Amino acid sequence: MKALFIRCYGKLTADMMIGGLIDMGVPPVYLKSKLKDAGLPDNFIEKPNPKAQISAHYFHIPPYGDKPLLLKQADLFRIWKDICSKGAPEWEETGWKVFSALTAGVSHAIDEIPADVVDLRRAGVSEENLISLYLFLACLDYLEVETLFTCPFTISKGKTEKGKSSAAILTDAVSTVGKEVPAEDVDPFAAAMLEGLSAAFMPMDGRFLTDRTAYGSSSAEKPTGDNTLAEYLGYFTDRGESVFSRHMKVFGMSAGLDL
Repeated sequence: MKALFIRCYGKLTADMMIGGLIDMGVPPVYLKSKLKDAGLPDNFIEKPNPKAQISAHYFHIPPYGDKPLLLKQADLFRIWKDICSKGAPEWEETGWKVFSALTAGVSHAIDEIPADVVDLRRAGVSEENLISLYLFLACLDYLEVETLFTCPFTISKGKTEKGKSSAAILTDAVSTVGKEVPAEDVDPFAAAMLEGLSAAFMPMDGRFLTDRTAYGSSSAEKPTGDNTLAEYLGYFTDRGESVFSRHMKVFGMSAGLDL
């Protein structure tokens, strides 16, 4: 089973995850073609850092156009449906998993406002996040990733609405070891991507054979341990009962396989 592990050391955004997958070998020209397929602008920024202490890839989708004052759950569904209908209809249901984790966490963190009513902009969510999700799934598709895992990490409780939202979203990420990651450094949409798409939060062990390692950074000039995440591509095998028999794969296919 071809799998991807994501390890968060500090700052975490969806664009950092894409940067790491470009560093893994996904061609930027492929991502531009996927954006054109969906009728989206392809003016993203990407930059390698081969001479830095940590050789990581920077990726960023710049803000575009005027936006409505509020952004609610129904808006996410509408925009995502439009993107997928043009670019990849089979990914529409996958996005719902992310939106479900996102709105539930933000609702819990911000005054218990119902998930279908809460203004997601209060947690820093934007329309560009949906483009990032689309490109992340495109990267997984290009690399033929069948299952996504996230290494457990400890996150603080959060002090701001954004931080509290991230902490509330990541219900499965809790670890009692390692340095605590400040919740304010974890973007809520990125947190929802991990929570909604990961088959499990589990450490890499002998069942996973690493083939490639890559890094994504939030800094175009000075990637460091705190602003860089690691991604590991390889093969996961487990001859006993595995997480695959209990969880749907990233793209919604049945995972009940004999390994």
